[in-house]
Amino acid sequence: SIQVYGQASMYVEPDVANLLIGIEIQADSAAKAQEQLRYQASVVFDAISQASIQQPKMKTSSYRISPLYSNEKGKEHIIEGYKAETSIAVEISDLSSVAIIIDKAIEAGANIVRSVYYDRRDLEAFKAQLIKSACIEASSKAEIAASALGFKLGAPIRVSVQDRFSAPDTGNMIMKASAFGSESLRPGELEISVTVSAEFELMSD
Repeated sequence: SIQVYGQASMYVEPDVANLLIGIEIQADSAAKAQEQLRYQASVVFDAISQASIQQPKMKTSSYRISPLYSNEKGKEHIIEGYKAETSIAVEISDLSSVAIIIDKAIEAGANIVRSVYYDRRDLEAFKAQLIKSACIEASSKAEIAASALGFKLGAPIRVSVQDRFSAPDTGNMIMKASAFGSESLRPGELEISVTVSAEFELMSD
């Protein structure tokens, strides 16, 4: 048998942005922190939904309340307050409005931008094209190698397909919203690549 590899890749424009913004509130009691967070989140939701742009999709992706302990030596187990935090996921179809939505969210009280991730809805269709191209390349390589070795190429014995998707991302680290500007939100292109590993039977002439 003979084992060969075929590869294919392409770049495509993204058609959707996934924005994750956060709100953090600190208060002297868990009830106050929760109440303030609930109010602030509703204001942010309203501000985004009322923006004069293509309607985005929004949902709460996380919600947490945790105690804040003293940093003073000897009082490490004393609770000084509570922190309430939530994250709001926004799916945006109009990529030119990403910066606008971030500004609206900040003005309404969001204080953390966690990430902006760009994607493509019909990614599977592009992957199918690349799989076909990679398989054709692998088969062609095997055909040439078999002929050079004095054999005929038989049927494939084993085929493995691996795909990779590389999308521009602002990073997973927590970034303060004020760090964003329109220049930092250019999506760029998405890279899709496929590698096919194929083993073919070799037959004598």
